[in-house]
Order: sequence, then C-alpha cells, then structure tokens
Amino acid sequence: MLHILKSIGQQLMGGNRVLTGTRKRGVAGLVALVGVFALAAAACSSDSDESGESKPASTESASSETASSEPASSEPASSDPGSTEGTTLEPVDTDPAPTGPVPASGQGIDDERVLIGVSIDKSGPFGPVSAELEAALTARFEVANAEGGANGRQIETIILDDKADPTQALENFRQLWERDKVFAIYTLGTNAPLEYIQANDIPTFAFAGPIESFSSAYPTILPLGSLTPAWTAQTAFSVVEYGGLAPKTVAVLYDPINEPLNDFVEDYWMQLGAEEVIFDPPPADCSALVLKYQEAEVDYWEWQSIAFLGCLAAEDTIGWQPSMGQGGPIASQIAIARLVPDQMIGVVAGSPNRLADGRPTFDEPTEAHQAYLDGMEEFAPKIFADEAALNGTIPMLIWVGGSFIIDAIEGAAVDSGEISQESALDWAWNIEDWDTGIAGVIHSAAPDCKTGNDATIWGNWIENPDPDGDLILEPYTPDLIDNEWLGVDPCYLTQFADELTG
Repeated sequence: MLHILKSIGQQLMGGNRVLTGTRKRGVAGLVALVGVFALAAAACSSDSDESGESKPASTESASSETASSEPASSEPASSDPGSTEGTTLEPVDTDPAPTGPVPASGQGIDDERVLIGVSIDKSGPFGPVSAELEAALTARFEVANAEGGANGRQIETIILDDKADPTQALENFRQLWERDKVFAIYTLGTNAPLEYIQANDIPTFAFAGPIESFSSAYPTILPLGSLTPAWTAQTAFSVVEYGGLAPKTVAVLYDPINEPLNDFVEDYWMQLGAEEVIFDPPPADCSALVLKYQEAEVDYWEWQSIAFLGCLAAEDTIGWQPSMGQGGPIASQIAIARLVPDQMIGVVAGSPNRLADGRPTFDEPTEAHQAYLDGMEEFAPKIFADEAALNGTIPMLIWVGGSFIIDAIEGAAVDSGEISQESALDWAWNIEDWDTGIAGVIHSAAPDCKTGNDATIWGNWIENPDPDGDLILEPYTPDLIDNEWLGVDPCYLTQFADELTG
C-alpha cells in the first residue's frame, strides 16, 4: 500500500511552493473555502445516467434486506454540557400542507412535476463523492414521490457532469436554466458560477462552494454545509475537550488557496492551549516535512489538504507520527480512508451529521434516522448494505439537503399559496432553526445570515470487524459540536464572506 500513498502524494503535492514556517498570532483570517467534508483521492466514474435527460428520482431496485423495526428512542445518549448543539428530536415540518396542489408559476414546475437540475463532478476527482451524492439525493426524492410528491408534484432530476471544471460547470448551469428550464439547481458548489447565478436569480442549493456563497451579495445561493475553518475549529475543540489531548506544538497542512485563513486557525489553537502552530502547504516531497515536525516535536497534525496521503507514506518510511495524533475533515470520507485502511486506523475523523444509528446523541435511531434508513434501503440498496458508507458524510448530509429542497417547495405552498422561484426563496430566507434531527441545525438562510450546517461530531477511524479489515467511525463527542465556544456571532460565516467580497 506504500506505493499507492507515494503515487498519490507525488500527484497532489508537486508545484505548491509558498512561504512556510511558524506564524505569529494575529487577527482571525476572513477567507476560506466551503468545507466539503469529503474529497475524492482518485477519479472514479459513477454508473448513473449522464444523458442529461430528465428522469424520475431513482432507478435502483429495492433491497431484500430490511431495516430495524424497533421503536425509535427519544432519549439522548448523553446530556454532557460540553456539547454546544441542541438535541431536537423531531424533524422540522412546515405548516400543514394544503389539501391539494396550489398554483405554480415560473419555470420547471407544472401541475404534475417539479424539475430539479443537478451539476456535479461525476468523472473527475470528486467521482466517488458524487456517486454517493446522486444515490442519496435520488433516494430522498423517491421517498417523497412515493408519499405523493412535493405538494402533489413528482420530483424529477436532470443530472449533468461538470468534470470539476469551472467552465463546464457554467455551461451546465446555462443548459439547466436556459434550455432545460429547471425549477432550481443543486450542486456540490465548488465550481458554482456565482455571477451567472446572481444575474439570473437562480435558486441554488449548495452542498459546498467558495466562501463567497455565504455572502449577502449572492442571496439566491443557499449553502447547506459550512466552511473548512469552521469545521476544523470544531475538530480542534473536540480533540482537546473530548479526546483528552493537550497539544502544545501543532502543525497544519493547509491548501495554499486557504492561506488567508491561517490566522483564524492559529487563533483557535492558541485559545485551546497551543504554544506554537506551524503552517506548511503541500510540499513536493513530504519526507522533509515529516523530519521537520519530528525535530520540532509536533504533538498534533491538523490536515486540511488531501496531500496528507503522501505524508502518511513519508511517516511510514521514517517511522514517526505526532504523539497525540492527526486528522481532520479531509480525512473523514470513507472513500478516501479505504484507499489506505491500515494507515487510517486511529486517525481523527468526523461528520456534520449524527450517525445513521443515532449516535452519539441517541442510543438508537430516532424517527428521522429510521426514515433515512428505510429510504436508503429501498432506493439506494448498495449504500444501505455498506455500513461505513451508510454512516458517511455524503449520503446523510445530501439526504438532509434533499429534505430542505422538499420543504422549500411545500413551505412556499403554505406561506404564499403558490409555488414559484420567488416564493421558495422567500420561505428559505425566513426559516428559523430548521432541523431534521440528523445534521446540525440550519439556524438561518437569510441573505445577511447564512449559517449553513455548522456543527460536527468527532472521533477516530477504527477497524470494523465485519467486514474484516474495513473501517468505521467511532465518535467520542457526546453530540454535534458547533463553534459557540469561540464566542462567534451567529452570522459570522456571512460576515467573513462579506468582508472578502467587499
């Protein structure tokens, strides 16, 4: 497996040379990328339809396995006061739906259906992520369709491949909006054409994207995830508060595009008791970096770049690792962890969701978790049969994103008596504490306060004995953790983005 690590490291680390070294403590940086908890380490094509034609939300057959029929528990597994996220049990509902379909106006919707466009990277480096995304989003829409649709309308999707290319992403948005006339667009967000979205007032639901997507300058972009520095701050708090670590010397492997946020990163580590924070971008050869950290007696290594895979190889060769561990959001996707399972055991990993069985908050699945399990069993049986994937960041958060889209349509019908792009956006802009009980609460999606899903659980990758040699996340936080401990304003993500965009 060492040769795989070296090969990946050589591909990912070359040519990223910028100033390195220990940084002086300063003002929190205001620039970041939206955190995609999972980044694919290798290209992988999905087996889904790439024709661009509209289709029902699912074509997968039902699984013969059955989900647990035990009653859901409403008791939290822990009431630890250190947990900063609430423990709402019931999924959020809009007001009672009208007895029948309400009138609709605008494109992508008629009396029978609502058409959602999807632009994701299916054939580039995000391939494994997008395959899970498509399966989970399809499953969520099919569950809604089986229950009568969104305000009596069947949800259909058109899914296009942006190949991780911003130019192709723009062409996809043009096709979906101008030719296919979709009602709204869902995207991973990293290549979202912000100016085109703004110019056309396109309702855009984003799993991730650039920090600008949180800005009030782009009111129709609704980010459902969070920002990389927000999630890594929660990682740091969790390993100290719940992991029992007290690192004094911390190293951070950052992506050069995120360099302006390094002051923010240093600030939260200093608040947690660190005395020195060393920042380095991905080097051409990680061996020198590992030797540098060994000499500096680094206690903990925070990974923000996929290049950590190459550094794992260097650690194996040199025979050294930080004494208190290493990891972060970038190491939290099962598709990445499975590339090098032996090296990932013990690595710090997490998720912006509670696990499918309700942990760590609940002792067994709640009603919301059981709905997820049942829906994935019926409409995404491949993922349902894969325990680690079923608990994964992508399927669960995408399921939640699909629920948000459905609620936006049905909420528009209730609040406005008609469904249109404008009424769906108006519903989203006026939500308060939207919560499925699975992921973190979206406190607001108003243009001047886009909170996203800014909460996570943390633990370690451990060996899963069934199947032998696989990995599974074992959380040690008592619940979802947000950044209340930092004393940030509830709207701090939008404030960060607005300072950047001016």
